[in-house]
Amino acid sequence: MWFSASVDLDPWIQYEFDDVKQLDVMTVWNANSAAEMAIGWGVKDVLIEYSVDGENWNVLADVTQLSRATGTPTYNQYDTIDFGGVAAKLVRLNIQNNWGGILMSYGLSEVQFSMIPAAVREPMPVSDSMDVDADTVLKWRAGRGAVQHTIYLGTDATAVTDGSASSVSSSTNSLDLNSLDLDLGATYYWRVDEVNEAEANPVWAGPVWGFTTVAALTVDDFDSYSNISPDRPFQTWSDGFGYSADEFFPAGYGGNGTGAGIGHDIWSLSSPHYDGVLMERTIAKSGQSMPLYFDNTTGTSEIQRTLDSPQDWTAHGIKSLSLSFRGQAGNSGQLYLKINDVKVAYSGIPNALQKSAWLSMIVDLSTVATNLNAVTSLAIGVEGAGAQGVVYLDELMLYPLTATVVEPVAPADNDADLAGLWKLDDGSGTTATDASGNNHHGVLTNGPFWTTDGAMGGALECDGIDDYVVLDTLSYGDNADFSVALWVKTTGWDSDAAIMSNKDWNSGGNVGWAIAGGAGNNGSWQWNYSDGSTRADFDPSVGAAPIAGGEWVHLCVTHDRDGLARFYHDGQPIGQVDISGLTGSLDAGFPTVLGTDGSEAAVWAYWFSGAFDDVRVYNRVLSEGEILGLNGVTDPVSQPF
Repeated sequence: MWFSASVDLDPWIQYEFDDVKQLDVMTVWNANSAAEMAIGWGVKDVLIEYSVDGENWNVLADVTQLSRATGTPTYNQYDTIDFGGVAAKLVRLNIQNNWGGILMSYGLSEVQFSMIPAAVREPMPVSDSMDVDADTVLKWRAGRGAVQHTIYLGTDATAVTDGSASSVSSSTNSLDLNSLDLDLGATYYWRVDEVNEAEANPVWAGPVWGFTTVAALTVDDFDSYSNISPDRPFQTWSDGFGYSADEFFPAGYGGNGTGAGIGHDIWSLSSPHYDGVLMERTIAKSGQSMPLYFDNTTGTSEIQRTLDSPQDWTAHGIKSLSLSFRGQAGNSGQLYLKINDVKVAYSGIPNALQKSAWLSMIVDLSTVATNLNAVTSLAIGVEGAGAQGVVYLDELMLYPLTATVVEPVAPADNDADLAGLWKLDDGSGTTATDASGNNHHGVLTNGPFWTTDGAMGGALECDGIDDYVVLDTLSYGDNADFSVALWVKTTGWDSDAAIMSNKDWNSGGNVGWAIAGGAGNNGSWQWNYSDGSTRADFDPSVGAAPIAGGEWVHLCVTHDRDGLARFYHDGQPIGQVDISGLTGSLDAGFPTVLGTDGSEAAVWAYWFSGAFDDVRVYNRVLSEGEILGLNGVTDPVSQPF
């Protein structure tokens, strides 16, 4: 309901739309109060104008007379005014008089506008979609009457809005992005203008939409494989065992003649995976991974895949191929890839196939001497005479990036930022010497025993019953950066016993920090940090950070007190946590202890069972190169994307 002032010498009402519309009709219900027939506030004669910009106005027609309302509750008469498809953003009714002619006041009950959908709508993918394939097909619902579509697309939203971005034309309501070779991991904006030169308004500009392309292209994520044909992994990747004929594969395959076997043995009664699944669902980078068993007794083990159609690995700014892999203790040999039969050997972490941590093999495609415009075959293998074991494969991806190569930095025992260095090479006695020169010598409590089976010489072992080492009271304050690094070897522990800590671990909310075994002896490790008012935690999965395999594993946590705590497993980054908001002191009056918590198990009476070696605390954040150096790495390593 609209009503003018009690005395209005120049009555008018104006309607403004959110954008220019192609107007069809205006429907008007006049003022309909109970006194309408006596006083006549309802508008009688009007002059209708319209404009696309509010400055230039056009008259729709001569003075139009609206019907008079009846003043009754059953009034349902309305007037329909045909706009004939004119383009307008504003419509103005200039009122000439009312039906009563007595009072200079005017009213309307309701006004509705209907439009002809001349502009595009309903984009696919919907605006602001993420992880859109770079070769997807854009679609939209076309405007009525359009005979051509002009599509503006680019990474500059302003250029798309003002029409200065690159454009293409289409006679259909779709655009195949494959023809534009979009970059990966980029945000694009697009607009579709509907064109019909035969119309009075030949172009209807559409709204600006956006989407972000995927960061990488998946060659194989290994998540689609199962026990059931035709989705068994060895039906895609050929191994040394092959497969039998079935309804999907009329001709069986006898194997490629190598010692490679894909998937767990689920058919043999003696297999630990009997009646289970071929793929590995616990040890996985994401989803599931593909186990590759290898036995080089008679030669190199290799699996091969022929792609369904040639793939262009030069499109979308692709620069690198990445394969995630994880070995296990006891493995031997060296991993390699083949692209169109061109071999690329892994050259990163020494003895990588023996590491129970996820590593990345990153191939700079510019160094591969093959036709990358037409990649038709891939192979993954393990070389080395007599090599045996299993390696888990996951996330074979293409990236528009080149790898960041980290140069290892050999650790120096005289580093000025070493707060404490316990090499644990003492071999006898009840003191763990601090080699940093700061005299924070450790005191062995309840009988930890020395061993020569260390990661780097000697080591110290705790029985998990009551053994621990007090490493003296170190100050961490409320803003000092620090890093903790150590080698650990264990087969398990009780509850979530602390590996190294300066806090009462009875509660994660207590002041201080702790590196501990995963809750319930879950095979992984965890970290906790609290200033007494706020806590932070990191709990990697056992698949990402296993430590209970009875082999030496290197753990490192760096603490940038104004930023992030970063976590490394065998030299590889596995996660990070923002600690910038935790501004209180980490000193609770306890010493830093190895083998239990800072309270020396006074409340949380659990002790860690395992061996320790080369324990270090630094008064700064270690670089990735330094962490690799602590792992004994000497050659440059490509960091994962």
